[in-house]
Amino acid sequence: MHRILYEPDNNYEVIMYTTIRLVTVLTILALLFTSSLNAEKLIELTETDDAIIEGEKEFQERCALCHGEYGKGDGPYSAALVFKPTDLTQLLNDDGSFPFIETFLIIDGRDMNKYHGTRLMPVWGDRYNQETWTQVSPDYASTLVRGRIFELILFLYSIQENQP
Repeated sequence: MHRILYEPDNNYEVIMYTTIRLVTVLTILALLFTSSLNAEKLIELTETDDAIIEGEKEFQERCALCHGEYGKGDGPYSAALVFKPTDLTQLLNDDGSFPFIETFLIIDGRDMNKYHGTRLMPVWGDRYNQETWTQVSPDYASTLVRGRIFELILFLYSIQENQP
């Protein structure tokens, strides 16, 4: 017999329950990123995970125009840009570790502008935050924004080519 431990009653509870589950999974995965596991083992553990699939959807919708369908920096808009977009399949450090925090900060972009002036790509944290206001209370918007960025980072991690 299959027991349901918790079943949300309304849309707000569904969003909160999903967010809590996502943040929990992403926190565990973030810890794995900083552990001694190599990239190949982690990809084997998570390649069918919903978070990576959602991250890929987000990438195709928001990032592929500049970074290309496969993240190589060759999207349809790249030719019109002054600086070529980064090849997102080559993000691993020399020691094989993934620059998780740096990638998060670059995508989010809200704190970087305070210290580094203008940037070459959109501040996705602000854009996601504005979109989230229609879905949940502003008190919970940051959690959903972080979740969307984490899903995107998991997808980026899954497409790394220069693994040791």
